[in-house]
Amino acid sequence: MRKLLELLGTGLLLIGASSLVHYFTDWFGKWAVLDRLPFLDGYELYASGVVAVLGFAVLCAGDLVPDGSTRASARTPARTSRRPAGDAEPDAGGAEPQAYGGQPDAHAGQPDAHAGEDSD
Repeated sequence: MRKLLELLGTGLLLIGASSLVHYFTDWFGKWAVLDRLPFLDGYELYASGVVAVLGFAVLCAGDLVPDGSTRASARTPARTSRRPAGDAEPDAGGAEPQAYGGQPDAHAGQPDAHAGEDSD
């Protein structure tokens, strides 16, 4: 899919850019496909710009699509446990289970700074 998008984007970019160059300089007459379309009479400049920008956008979108050669296991993270992270059992020391992947709470055991303040 990535190669198809790259090919399509390159073609659109070349057609749009060559039509723009042909419009301003009369070069690339054979490549100026948009100048030959009768329904674009008078709008060749705008159509060429739109096609060139569309080709660039398709090329950029092609970079976001993963290669077809990557394996499914490489794209999805492997689960190390069948138990969800929030249901972890306490360890032998009697500590409470830690949520969010086992990271210790940075504020555990510290008094709340706003505990005695009046909220009026």
